[in-house]
Amino acid sequence: MNLPNLITIGRILLIPLFLLVFWSGRPHSIQWAMLVMALAGASDIIDGYLARKLNLITSIGKILDPLADKLMIAAALTSLYLVGLVPLWLFLLIILKELILVLGSGFVVYKREYDVSANAGGKIATVSIYAALFFVSFGLPAQNLFLYMAGIMALLSFINYLYRYYCFIHRKTKS
Repeated sequence: MNLPNLITIGRILLIPLFLLVFWSGRPHSIQWAMLVMALAGASDIIDGYLARKLNLITSIGKILDPLADKLMIAAALTSLYLVGLVPLWLFLLIILKELILVLGSGFVVYKREYDVSANAGGKIATVSIYAALFFVSFGLPAQNLFLYMAGIMALLSFINYLYRYYCFIHRKTKS
């Protein structure tokens, strides 16, 4: 267990705190919860930087890091959907995408045949989803634009991952 992995575990532990704050019923609880999510996002940048800079990239880190992102997004997206701030189409699109990617990644990691590391498209989709959730939570102008951008980026990212997996399978069947 190294420092980047410990930071990632800390990020996973922020998810129950996010939910506790979000559903506390206190004034501005949604906005405070989003600040917890921002802390998780900042720790994601820090653990990734440290893992690369200090050459501390591990197999468990490759699994826990994207899982932490997906769990936080699922918690925030579901909570915001349940209070009526996120439309059903976006909720379903992102939740189904993440669920399929987690199941698919789990399968290929189990088979130890394919690198499921995030690519630039996946990272851009994650950032756009975080941005949309913030815009909606704080009632900022252009929140609908950010929701649509998040949906489009999530869909493009999903198509890209499917294409990468298809190319991997197709390459394996040729050999």
